[in-house]
Amino acid sequence: MCRLLAYAAAHPTRIRDVITDGQCATFQRLGRLHDDGWGSAWVADSSRGPVVVRNRAVDGALDDVRLARALRRPRSRARLFHLRLATGSLAVQERNTHPFLADGIALAHNGSIFPTDRVLARLRPGILADVEGDTDSELYLALVRQHARDGADVPTAVTRAVADLRSDYPRASLNAVLLTAQAMIVVHASTDAAVPWLELDDRGIPADDLPLGHDESYYRMSMRREADGTVAFASSGLDTTGWEPLPLDSVTTVDLATMALRTTDLASGVEATPAVLTA
Repeated sequence: MCRLLAYAAAHPTRIRDVITDGQCATFQRLGRLHDDGWGSAWVADSSRGPVVVRNRAVDGALDDVRLARALRRPRSRARLFHLRLATGSLAVQERNTHPFLADGIALAHNGSIFPTDRVLARLRPGILADVEGDTDSELYLALVRQHARDGADVPTAVTRAVADLRSDYPRASLNAVLLTAQAMIVVHASTDAAVPWLELDDRGIPADDLPLGHDESYYRMSMRREADGTVAFASSGLDTTGWEPLPLDSVTTVDLATMALRTTDLASGVEATPAVLTA
């Protein structure tokens, strides 16, 4: 159970320029609770064109100066951040730290998919051979990769993977942000997921001192879109006054070449009404 923050922009920028320094500081303070490591993935230029790169740390995010720097630089067209709250007995080590990256696709997940036998049964040996850690979230990415290798474009591969997982795990939170050099894909699929009260209680923080939104809206995902197409996404914990809640059980895709935004209802496959642009 983790925290997600991401943006896609019309021009290279920093998250601080999208959501302000104050919001960045609030996000880092969430590391007091979600303190099992942090990571980031972003689109960077290379001699081969744009590529997705990442960094990960197993140290708690709250006082990590590397996270403070990452929230302020470098500039990128798209970037995601993840604060980890490890599920159950999963080890706090780099190979289990989000975002996971393989086949040019990065994924950061907020939720749990257990037991993992059903997702493992869906994965071919060639896909499983590339899995490095022990987490259910990396298996989520493996399922996306499998659909992509079978010929689907990445947004379609994500939608198909979510449909598979929803069939097998109807009460799991599948909230996630995925990033390729071409697109950012945001999944909001947690309608029947239970708030992880036990995990939150285990952190020893009194209920009246929990961060904003760490209540029945724990799995809420919100979006803020600007007039030039720049868009930010966040799980609960930030002040999202004036942001738009993402539709329940939906996949939102941002085309990084055009900044076109498409939100699709997972149950019907019908495209939802585009988000209202804000100044």
